[in-house]
Amino acid sequence: MSVSVVSILNQQGWNYKLSYEGVSIIAPTKRHATHLAQNYGYALTETAAKIKGKVRIGWKGCKQPIVFYEWMASHELPTPVETSERILTVEGAIFCSQLRLPVELLRRIVAAAENESPVSIVRQDDRKQIIVNQPMADMLQTPPETATQRVMTKFWLPEDLAELEQRLRNEGRFTWTYSGGLNERTWAILTTRFETFEVEGVWYRQGTCLASPQLIPIPPEILSQA
Repeated sequence: MSVSVVSILNQQGWNYKLSYEGVSIIAPTKRHATHLAQNYGYALTETAAKIKGKVRIGWKGCKQPIVFYEWMASHELPTPVETSERILTVEGAIFCSQLRLPVELLRRIVAAAENESPVSIVRQDDRKQIIVNQPMADMLQTPPETATQRVMTKFWLPEDLAELEQRLRNEGRFTWTYSGGLNERTWAILTTRFETFEVEGVWYRQGTCLASPQLIPIPPEILSQA
């Protein structure tokens, strides 16, 4: 692990141990765990890759720890040599609201359909979520026809959305733990790997959810806008 992460783990209230599965971190509180995952996600993912295991972050009373897996550091999109036969024989379901699909965006769709984790793609110019795979539709508890018509600004805290877009411009790809709306009635803590990509002059962001959502009350500022 990086020096900065180790220095945090050596502080009072923190604990960690090694096992055959990887590293298990116990944070003083859920807030501390979320802060560690949000600010050091890249380092934790790299650690999981180096030990060929996983890094779990839990806390007292935790039922759903935040987990960084080995494959998060090495997961690659399909290469340009993907064939039409491979595209046509993918099992699973994918939902898209965009009629014209450039080849590179189609490759992204194939990768999303093959991914067991929830995946969505948002078009950056209008913040519209245009693609979800079946695991994402299930996680959002929303019909895919509705999910692929959403303008995602409604499901973010304004300050978090501003930080997301700044990090996309500056970093391009990163893992982040934050709070967001699954639907109009449900809010959760989410850990997502984000990346931005461009196809024929149009910019998109892809989000892959890496851990089970942890339900929380809807923030007051969101309720006041309802």
